[in-house]
Amino acid sequence: MKALVTGANGLIGSNLVKALLRQGHYVRAFVRQTSNLSNLDGVSVDKAYGDILEGDTLINAALGCDFLFHVAGIFSYSTKSDELMTVAKAGTLNALKAAKQAGVKKIVLTSSSVVFGSTSNRTILDVDKKVTDPDPSPYVISKILQEKIGFERAAELGLNMVAVCPTICIGPHDYGLSESNAIIINYLKDPFRVTWLGGCNLVSVHDVVQGHILAANRGKAGMRYLLGSQNLEWYEIHKTISELCGIDGPFVTANHTSSYLAATAHEIIGFLTNKRPFVTRAQAKMVGRYYWYNHDRSSDIGYVPKRNARQALANAISWLVKSHHISNSLRNTIKLSQEIYDQR
Repeated sequence: MKALVTGANGLIGSNLVKALLRQGHYVRAFVRQTSNLSNLDGVSVDKAYGDILEGDTLINAALGCDFLFHVAGIFSYSTKSDELMTVAKAGTLNALKAAKQAGVKKIVLTSSSVVFGSTSNRTILDVDKKVTDPDPSPYVISKILQEKIGFERAAELGLNMVAVCPTICIGPHDYGLSESNAIIINYLKDPFRVTWLGGCNLVSVHDVVQGHILAANRGKAGMRYLLGSQNLEWYEIHKTISELCGIDGPFVTANHTSSYLAATAHEIIGFLTNKRPFVTRAQAKMVGRYYWYNHDRSSDIGYVPKRNARQALANAISWLVKSHHISNSLRNTIKLSQEIYDQR
């Protein structure tokens, strides 16, 4: 396999690059000149510099590749809607145009499980049933748009494209701190150790990248494959983080109203300090919702997650506690369990 990976410096992209290299494939990492490439430190990989919004740079990067993993995108609940939509639409169309002109055999589009919706109860959603969120965030809308225009354009161009839809993906090599790993960091930093109502599906980045490779080799054109692992309530997730880090909590359970008020305050602080807010109103609207999914269809391509949620959290925390995301003072309050050390 000769593969081009866009967004190669991100959490999923960098781990995908490393997994492909370990399996003996040729990889070209597509990154911006201004990107933080810490995730690729020490990795011997061919780098192509450009931007997914600059189509010509993608075409040049795709030449000679037979697979294109379009991982690049914005995973953020604080980015403005216009920017999310532009990257989702133009970036995907440019990737497909590049694939067509370069003669790429297959495209794997990194989507998200949020395209399958959520519920207000403990229902596990099947990917074949259409569920619509009552008030989707701009990020959710951007991912739905990305898939729609991606599949439509791929069909028009006669391209073989599949989409993979990771759930909450956590794990190592995340210097930019994705929204997923930020859940762990924010909980550890929170003196009140607040949890909230609802739940999600947690998956290890290692399982997600293997799902990408399986979809490239075995996925059927036009299909979507959910890459998840274990469905848990948020209290269970935060309690597990506490156990793994030897701390108490959670102490407080936030409801929708209190979460929204707190998020409003954090957005104001973020605006005044020019920093990413601790939590946003878009995220607060998700409190009380269940993002629980069934990944059985993905077993058709051989996808079987090797880590449950606790193991995924242990693996992520093992890296995060050694990273710059956690201060020395906070690190000194944590007493890591043996499970964390077992991940090293």
